[in-house]
Amino acid sequence: MKLIETLSGKRSNPPPIWIMRQAGRYLPEYRAVRQTEPDFISFCLNPKKACKVTVQPIKRYQFDASIIFSDILLIPWAMNRNVRFIGGIGPKLDVLTSLKDIEIYANKDLSSKYEAVGKAVKLTRQTLPNKTALIGFSGAPWTLMTYLLEGGSSRDFENTKSFLWQKPNEAIEIIRILTEKIAEFLIVQANQGVNVLMLFDSWASAVPASWRNEIIYKPHQNILEILRKNEVYLPFIGFPKGIGEGLINYANEVETNCIALDQNTDPFWANRVLPSNIAIQGNLDPLCLVTGGQQMKDQISRIIDCFADRPHIFNLGHGVVPQTPPEHIQDLVDFIRIKTGE
Repeated sequence: MKLIETLSGKRSNPPPIWIMRQAGRYLPEYRAVRQTEPDFISFCLNPKKACKVTVQPIKRYQFDASIIFSDILLIPWAMNRNVRFIGGIGPKLDVLTSLKDIEIYANKDLSSKYEAVGKAVKLTRQTLPNKTALIGFSGAPWTLMTYLLEGGSSRDFENTKSFLWQKPNEAIEIIRILTEKIAEFLIVQANQGVNVLMLFDSWASAVPASWRNEIIYKPHQNILEILRKNEVYLPFIGFPKGIGEGLINYANEVETNCIALDQNTDPFWANRVLPSNIAIQGNLDPLCLVTGGQQMKDQISRIIDCFADRPHIFNLGHGVVPQTPPEHIQDLVDFIRIKTGE
């Protein structure tokens, strides 16, 4: 598997390609399957349908990796936070007001709640070509805490940051509980056949710099250590989105095989300051992909040339957006593989 070789430190030309949220609304075949389920959670928990949409972009584009169709909010769902998805608005949860609301789960194994995800992983691994890696994933502790405390998505994370400053000990305990629950979720996926694990800290940019060690670096490393204690040694991709210069400490504190970059991180800076043995994933702007054409090709060339001398996985800086023309993704794949002579 080309992705696994890259995560092991091998440079390849062309780099392996996959894109975040590649199983999604931009594909008509995905929308057709999505319409057969009444709500998003039930869709995620239907193994056959989750497998089907995971494999769709592989059939269409022959990416080097697939990522299991699931959602980061399955952990809050398993903790009975009344997760639901509202059209045109997004996810909503019952707002967490104190540590007591989830303390009861601290010593409770939730693995059985993810049985459907495990089945989807197993079925998908059996369905995919042998050369195609399957990525399992979870949201990171801080990102999940923001959804719990905000009751959904947020622009300023006022509730979460106020809670952090006003009740720091409770906040750290919530992070600790979530760290354990995330490890459980990843172990289920690992035991059923994923080849790689990825941790999405989508809202890491909202963490005050003085809190990064306690909120980002230590919890991410603790997840890795729990995985090892449970004999899970899969390659690991960390995505602490938007932390800028904090990536230097992230690389020093978290024993990750790969760091994913968002589109606002300068790839030349990252290439210069991050250890050469760590693979870098990224980082085309998803809206550049929507535009396509020569603009997109120029940006692709810039990114590939930047990382030519280190292990690199080509990807977007965040998830593909629904308005992306599917043919632009084919153009991306063809351009990378033709440019490099594959």
